[in-house]
Amino acid sequence: MRSLLVVAALVVAAVSGAQEKAADAKRTITVTGQGEVKAVPDRAALSFAVETTADRASAAVAENAKRSAAVAEALKSALGGDGSVGTSGYAIEPRYDVVRPGEAREPRITGYVVRNEVRVEGAKVDRVGTLIDAASGAGANRIGGLALSFSNQADLLRAALEKAGADAHAEAESVARGLGVRTKGVVSATVASRPMPIGPGVQTFAFEMPRVAATPVEAGPETVSATLQVVYEIE
Repeated sequence: MRSLLVVAALVVAAVSGAQEKAADAKRTITVTGQGEVKAVPDRAALSFAVETTADRASAAVAENAKRSAAVAEALKSALGGDGSVGTSGYAIEPRYDVVRPGEAREPRITGYVVRNEVRVEGAKVDRVGTLIDAASGAGANRIGGLALSFSNQADLLRAALEKAGADAHAEAESVARGLGVRTKGVVSATVASRPMPIGPGVQTFAFEMPRVAATPVEAGPETVSATLQVVYEIE
């Protein structure tokens, strides 16, 4: 009899504990808010390269060094104190002749190609055309990798998040009214995605002829977006 009483007491305690946990459990709804702001990018990054060829590697290196130094100086001057210029790549590669079908031999080296690439970061958008013209005039023959961004990225992020939070709140209130309940407060909030504005990409291209006309580069409005997932307690 005593063992039966102990078992019964344990069952009652377990049921009581489960009921207490159920009473303590929060009823929640989860909503997702979206926020967007538009702005015109004011900063740019762009890559420039000098590619030279010669029969000997040393000759290709020497010519490349001379032209690359001129390009770097031209870019620094065109930047006007804004942004930075730094080497982003350097390579020396052999060139081979073509082995015709039926020829039993290895390809022969006919020359060497040297490529020196520099990257401009943080330039003002309205100086991109000037940078392109200055670099090409100084000897750059490959240009590409244009990316636009914002100098006030943090401010735009906060504005987008504020809009996302307001959107999530409005959505939660609508859901609560539809369910016949009321929101009590925020349990948690998670930024589901950070705004990552990416400017228009430019394929790398090569040119040999002198550039006569000024290069026009204009930035259009870009959208900075944020997504906020919010859990609300309801009553």
